Amino acid sequence: MTRRFALLGDPVRHSVSPAMHRAAFEVLGLDAEYVARRTAPDEVGPVMRSADLAGGNVTLPHKLRAARALARPSAAVRATGACNCWWRRPDGELAGDNTDVGGLRIAFSRFGFRPRGARVLLLGAGGAARAAVHALIEDGVSSVEILNRTEARARALRDRALAHASGADVPADTNRAADAVRVVAAPHAGTTYDLVLNSTSLGLAPGDPLPLELKGETDRVGFDAAFDMVYAAGETAWVRQARALGFPAAGGLDMLVGQAALSLERWFPGREAPFDAMREAAVAELARRAGSEPEDGSGAE
Repeated sequence: MTRRFALLGDPVRHSVSPAMHRAAFEVLGLDAEYVARRTAPDEVGPVMRSADLAGGNVTLPHKLRAARALARPSAAVRATGACNCWWRRPDGELAGDNTDVGGLRIAFSRFGFRPRGARVLLLGAGGAARAAVHALIEDGVSSVEILNRTEARARALRDRALAHASGADVPADTNRAADAVRVVAAPHAGTTYDLVLNSTSLGLAPGDPLPLELKGETDRVGFDAAFDMVYAAGETAWVRQARALGFPAAGGLDMLVGQAALSLERWFPGREAPFDAMREAAVAELARRAGSEPEDGSGAE
């Protein structure tokens, strides 16, 4: 019997998730379907519980609401309060995970960034930032400095990280890393950051301002690398600026593919997601929408 999966969000028309998962199902020979479904806030729980769906993904603006619909949330969901992947267990209960956390780890690995001992400047304090902070403190960063337009929201993110890390089941090194999460009004002059990480949505729309004007900061602050969680056909303007200034930079495509691959492995235990095929499908779909054909699958953040 065909297993059906759906992406829930609003909007969903822009998503490349259907292209990625359909490519994966074909490679693995799975009898499964994946569709994007525009979903209103009050529909999220009922749709997740509907008998015709075996599971799916959740995107903006419903990740927090989806987490509340779960009977069996993962540790990452409990820590972040957000769910982007759910599935129906054999007993009928809904389980869920935040595979954005693991997706970011995959992207960091492919980029060559190792969080342990690193000093990170994080731009933004929304849902993507929750996943980023959780991954970074679990992986042993030296510090995370949160720079956000609304300071209260940044402090709420920091407080959540501290509250989770103080739990009895959390390793001591994770607790120490959480203590190093700080809110800043600007990058500290004279500091060299191992990574500046954009978790805002700036860069999704043409004409968006840059999340941080790197050119104006490099006279007083050092950056060893930049990572943009936004993905686009080609590179975002922020990634282009970082590379023009001479330091390594990457966009969010590998994170996107990574979270999708991990989602598939939650739905089909024992199966290894075909990362390369999923990435190629995402690149092709992004290029199609941009009105150009991809030269190859590399560097298309």
